[in-house]
Amino acid sequence: MEAFSNKNPQREAGFLSLLTFSWMNEILKVGSTQPLEEKHLFPIETSNQAEKLVGDLEREWQAEERASAQKGTRPRLWRAMIRIISYRNYIIMTILRVFYSLSHFSLPLMMWFFLRSIAAGSEISYIATLPFVLCIALLPAARSIFSSHMVFKTEMMAIRLKVALVGFVYKKVSICL
Repeated sequence: MEAFSNKNPQREAGFLSLLTFSWMNEILKVGSTQPLEEKHLFPIETSNQAEKLVGDLEREWQAEERASAQKGTRPRLWRAMIRIISYRNYIIMTILRVFYSLSHFSLPLMMWFFLRSIAAGSEISYIATLPFVLCIALLPAARSIFSSHMVFKTEMMAIRLKVALVGFVYKKVSICL
């Protein structure tokens, strides 16, 4: 029986491992040979635990209620939910989106430069066309990496919001009963 680490491998992963999601390889290997059980999974980080998320949403909801009372408006749950996601996550998502867009729109430009360089003269300079060929080859890989990280971050934020909201509603309903 293989011993499993009690630490989240993402926390100790290097840059390249984070970039390619290879920090998940061990659990994927186990999952490909047998059904995953709780003992195979690494523990949930404190920032993703339901108790913390519900507590954060409850604190932000109370702040929203106080602010709304001062302004004389109705409190909005969506404002409290937006505030439980850190600014760091919003910044990371924005940066990923910008790089994804740049890699997406740079490919036709690189194709145009490449085609222009080979059509301009009768003698093809491999040294001049090599950077364009490398960019054409690397841009789809970069776009794929940016896209997969955007999806991962978005789904993590959605799961956190869902857990916080379900726990918050459950807590409110159980108080009323």
